[in-house]
Amino acid sequence: MENSFVYLFRKLIKNPIKSFIMSEVQDTQFSTAQQLINTVNQKIENRDSLNMDELKMICPEIATPEVNPALRKKLGITDKYVHVPTEKVIEDVMKLGWTPINAYRVASRGKRTGTGRHMVKFINYDFMQEGKTEYPELLLTNSHDGTTAFKLDVGIFRLVCSNGMVVKSQDFGSMRVRHYGYDFETIKGAVNELVEQIPDYLKQVEDMKEQELEREQMLEFARQAALLRFKTANIETIDKVVDVEDLLFARRKEDEGNGLWEVFNRLQEKVVNGKFNYALGKKERKARPVKGFKPQVKLNQDLWELASSYLPETAAV
Repeated sequence: MENSFVYLFRKLIKNPIKSFIMSEVQDTQFSTAQQLINTVNQKIENRDSLNMDELKMICPEIATPEVNPALRKKLGITDKYVHVPTEKVIEDVMKLGWTPINAYRVASRGKRTGTGRHMVKFINYDFMQEGKTEYPELLLTNSHDGTTAFKLDVGIFRLVCSNGMVVKSQDFGSMRVRHYGYDFETIKGAVNELVEQIPDYLKQVEDMKEQELEREQMLEFARQAALLRFKTANIETIDKVVDVEDLLFARRKEDEGNGLWEVFNRLQEKVVNGKFNYALGKKERKARPVKGFKPQVKLNQDLWELASSYLPETAAV
């Protein structure tokens, strides 16, 4: 292989015309690829529909083929596990009126390369009403290494800050679909069951908007939210780690006020996206965004549950 490469390299050097042509081809291919990347990034930013090829470019794991028997054994995948590519589930969810707008992946290494956890985000235009700044999302999570069932979660997207929240409830809020026994009717039932709950979640948003918080409640909320990010701290020490007043500070007009919804959004955006300073030990640092969709979803769900705890019991979902 090395000798062939050296031979080709020398031929190109001896023939500058061929070398120029190859360079032009490479430049053209790079330019085309960059244009495609720019197009996809723009569609993601605008929350436009992505086709399957674009999804695969972002997240190749959605089309992972079935692993061979030897690798199944190494990964510890049981015989009951049936390989169902996420691509197939995406197509089924689209038949139910949901449109994919983004995909995320957890980089996997070694024997699990290409089989790791990934997530696809969907919206349904039927839920987007004029004058409304919040509408639901559907989050589909899966892996192809035998460790994860298909998981569906409900998210709430807020146009004002281009930020997403993930609902968490002890009663409902997510559905799991096992790989063995999968068919269209199974995923249809899971999606429809979640869809039935969406009006309740949107009403919960309205309830949060109507719920006012006292000063001490806001401070307590901020401290508890910070503790979800800094688990090594406790309620007695968290004020030394973060400035809760800074967490509560509204950076946009729409987030001003003492309403539970506004306070929740201020805290959620900062705690997840890292827009605050903190000090662990003597050195002060700038908090970075939480990395990885799995920790982000977990933190979002915990923040939602925390915010819900400030609603009267009759209003909480």
